[in-house]
Amino acid sequence: MEEAKGKVETILGNGTIVEGDLYTKGSLRIEGQVKGRIKAEGDLLVGESGNLETEIEARNVLIAGTVKGNIKAQNKIEILPSGKLYGDIKTKIIKIEAGAVFVGSSQTVDANTANAGKADPVKEAAATKEKA
Repeated sequence: MEEAKGKVETILGNGTIVEGDLYTKGSLRIEGQVKGRIKAEGDLLVGESGNLETEIEARNVLIAGTVKGNIKAQNKIEILPSGKLYGDIKTKIIKIEAGAVFVGSSQTVDANTANAGKADPVKEAAATKEKA
């Protein structure tokens, strides 16, 4: 969590209440309350005092507070020991630390699904080697 703090462009502090949708091209840290959809092209960090009722789409999601709603992350969802997540998740990597709460279902998206339609460099290299 400390490492990620330096990379955040927008912070919604403790005591802030937002009702409505949020969109950011960068990373977002939330210490307050949000009711509404959140879409971040960067990372989303939910601090220990963060309390969200939302649907989330982001690159990576780190949860130290409480989230009620579904999450779709391009790369990784991490729930810290103080974190609570009540909702379904879809991502490549899931990390749930001891003490964390997760109530919901998870679906991992492998690299092949995420890169559907893109050429596989390993298969291309093998095909090139066979031709030689």
